[in-house]
Amino acid sequence: SVNPYIVKLSIVDDEPTLDGMGMVVHHALTEYSRQYKAKEEENQGGFFSTLTTMVGNMFIADADEKLSVQTNEAILLALYEAVHLNRNFITVLAQSHPEIDMGVTSIRPPPSLDAMNNQEQLTLDPNLQTSNPPHHLPQVRLHRHAGHQREHRLNSARLCLIILTCIAEDQYADSFLHDDNMNFRVNLHKMPMRHRKKGVDKNIPCRPLVCAVLDLMVEFIVTHMMKEFPMDLYMRCVQIIHKLICYQKKCRIRLHYTWRELWSALINLLKFLLSNETTLLAKHNIFHLALLVVNLFNMFITYGDTFLPTSNSYDELYYEVVRMHQVFDNLYCMVLRVSTNTGQWKEPASKVTHSLVNVRAIINHFNPKIESYAAVNHISQLSEEQVLEVVRTNYDTLTLKLQDGLDQFERYSEQPREAAFFKELVRSISLNVRRNVSLSTMSQDLLLKEFSTIS
Repeated sequence: SVNPYIVKLSIVDDEPTLDGMGMVVHHALTEYSRQYKAKEEENQGGFFSTLTTMVGNMFIADADEKLSVQTNEAILLALYEAVHLNRNFITVLAQSHPEIDMGVTSIRPPPSLDAMNNQEQLTLDPNLQTSNPPHHLPQVRLHRHAGHQREHRLNSARLCLIILTCIAEDQYADSFLHDDNMNFRVNLHKMPMRHRKKGVDKNIPCRPLVCAVLDLMVEFIVTHMMKEFPMDLYMRCVQIIHKLICYQKKCRIRLHYTWRELWSALINLLKFLLSNETTLLAKHNIFHLALLVVNLFNMFITYGDTFLPTSNSYDELYYEVVRMHQVFDNLYCMVLRVSTNTGQWKEPASKVTHSLVNVRAIINHFNPKIESYAAVNHISQLSEEQVLEVVRTNYDTLTLKLQDGLDQFERYSEQPREAAFFKELVRSISLNVRRNVSLSTMSQDLLLKEFSTIS
């Protein structure tokens, strides 16, 4: 049946109504973050205070449990419907006031998760804290539970990434996110892990909000490589990055961003897929994700001169590809092996094989040059600057193939792909309301009066 409220929401263009809805969503999300902060302060002291450094595995799950705050999926669904259905609502997200243009935005930090321990089960919980509607950036967090709670948090994380997908596809939202005159300080939590410790960043730079979105996607990539691999969430995460880069390429926006962190995260993701090939292939088509990741590198290789901030950025891209050539070599061997055998993964593996042509051309071109330079100069191990010099002086003889369709993507569509997800989500929200809202304390007259004002 046709939902009359969905129809009304899709056509409303009344500014006060849209502003009102935006403020309701903003208030609910801010309250969610306030509750988390209160729980965090409540649990300060003892070994819980070590959440900002590094703690033993046995303590991390306990700390996550203590800091868990129930997700408000209803308000996230309201935000999704407004962003998805009503183009005018994007202007509400992009509203700002002069006095807070340079303000500090804080995204509520997730509890620590040691991403290196490959736990069997995980759950996700979206969250955000904002000082103004433009900073509604759903942040995804994980901690360990099982059963219903795990499914609940996975669904919440999926909804957050769908919201960001809709925003990344909207031209007006993209123009705001990339506006160099609208800069914000966004304090994004980074989980302490074995190979890094939480550092207090007191000098957060003022940057366009798209930098915070990219940081969030990078953080998701590096902290969720575990045995119970959230393939669907990774696909959405990489697609969001792709859509943002497509906009930058189209509008020739040279974003001053630390692209090396993104490249490193993507290469480590490929390394994880290779290391866990057998386990992951039993559940997922990892070649689809690998293809998306490789084509992101192809975007940088083919079109990087239109959106990378400096020529040095292009040099650094080639340096990273050459430095981590073993990962790409191993990926090529794996997909070649699978594509030459008969099996269900033959075709998707073959696509990855073809997508690696330029990456392999770069590796095969520069590696001999680097080895020759080292031999001539009697250097056992070249420094980064020496490798970059070899790269700069050998561009002219590099031959690459032009690949079509790299800047094309399939736009988000709720029907039919997401229909089952939203059907179950609405059922879950309805059951949760019935469980937690006591109608016995409210008179029938008052209820009728309340419902009669809903338009």
